[in-house]
Amino acid sequence: MSAPRSGRALLCADIGTSSLKAALVDFEGRSRAFSRQGYPAERVAAGSVEAADWEAAFLAASLTLSKTARDENLDLAAVCISGNGPTLVPVQASGEALGCLHWHDGRTALPRSTEAGTGAAAAPAERPRSLFLPRAAWLLGHAPDDYARVAFFASSQEWLSWRLGAELATFIPRPAYEPFYWDPEQIARFGLDAAKFPPFALTGERIGSVSASAAERTGLAAGTPVVAGGPDFMMALVGTGAIGNGVVCDRAGTSEGINVCSDRPSRVAELRTLPHISENLWNVSAMLPTTGRLFEWFRHITGQTERSYREMLQEIETASPRSFGTRTEGERHAKGGGFFFPDLRSNEGLGASSAFISTTGLTTRPELGRAVVEAIGFIVRGGIDALERHGYRIEGMRLSGGQAKNDAWNRLKADITGRCLAVPEIEDGELAGNACAALVALGEAADLGDAVSRVVRLSRVYEPDQRAYAVHSERYDAYRAMLLKMEKFFA
Repeated sequence: MSAPRSGRALLCADIGTSSLKAALVDFEGRSRAFSRQGYPAERVAAGSVEAADWEAAFLAASLTLSKTARDENLDLAAVCISGNGPTLVPVQASGEALGCLHWHDGRTALPRSTEAGTGAAAAPAERPRSLFLPRAAWLLGHAPDDYARVAFFASSQEWLSWRLGAELATFIPRPAYEPFYWDPEQIARFGLDAAKFPPFALTGERIGSVSASAAERTGLAAGTPVVAGGPDFMMALVGTGAIGNGVVCDRAGTSEGINVCSDRPSRVAELRTLPHISENLWNVSAMLPTTGRLFEWFRHITGQTERSYREMLQEIETASPRSFGTRTEGERHAKGGGFFFPDLRSNEGLGASSAFISTTGLTTRPELGRAVVEAIGFIVRGGIDALERHGYRIEGMRLSGGQAKNDAWNRLKADITGRCLAVPEIEDGELAGNACAALVALGEAADLGDAVSRVVRLSRVYEPDQRAYAVHSERYDAYRAMLLKMEKFFA
């Protein structure tokens, strides 16, 4: 006779840009086991990760975590997956993907109606709302034979859920999101085939179950419910409890975004506004596309790929303004340069980290590291400034993502930004958000608010050191002044 089960758990996974993260989360909101599976390093560096890499990473994580569940006598009650976006996967009838149109690779096209004639860019009012159709349109225009072979398009989490046995569907947080994915009018404007775009399913809906063939590959039990997740940023908001007006989530990984849950949408191009998963609220965000990538660049060029982030930050802290003994020393350093500037010509591409401009005065590895990390902190502070210029007050932020796990970086970020930073027990908000969605789908929580109250608990708070904040503020002002002057050369 088998041992009695000690509880129930959820297998939650998130498809990131450079790795897949997964966890067993029990019904009390505790992470019982965690697995991070990287993709092939050469494809990550080239920005050309394949859908098969996501599946291989999920299989490795699932085999590990399902064994843990058996060892701890946990029933796996459901699977829920989120993913990066707006990445689009063109899928053949066989189920094999024809590559990936990644969120960061720039392969997009305007609707045919705006590309005709002179080829001028569409006027703002004419630009499509869809974040995904421009990528499908690129495939139609640049690889029509491949487009003809496409049976359907899917986001990363939808494709992987389908591979597990779920119904084919497009996961959206709520109906207000439909035009940001696709609708008949926009599909027609792009000259695309509506049959290639699956129907919608809401985050938190049960969309099928693990098939017998998937069970053999994953170690999961056949028939395990599969629940619709959602885009990674939205699941991170849920998983940090940023579902009420005024709550802020700083979601940081390869890219970063400071997300404000607000009852007031923004109309400025500097900020991205999308519907929130909570009714009558908006997600207003400052997008910071290269923060994590910038640190990875530094790690690579200094030959530290085998060192842990903790070790690297500890070394960098020895050259940080926080370690200065007197304010006078800080003032001298603020005037002395040693700044580092990412390529001013870059936008949201991963290639942004391939070319940089830096000042002289960085003579050691810790000094270069400090300048790079400080530049990342200044990018974050710039995002906060952008939000506050438009009336979105940022008094504190809840952290999510790989960066949130590094105490040294969290302390430094608090000092640079002057904001209190809070870290939930489950530091990867996407995984906690998936757990919340699964609890709703299984009827274990009345709604997302109820699920959040069970899963999301803050474990650590980082308060800024006011003396260090003053030094960083002087350096930030000098950095911004130099940046404004340099931008003239790249207009």
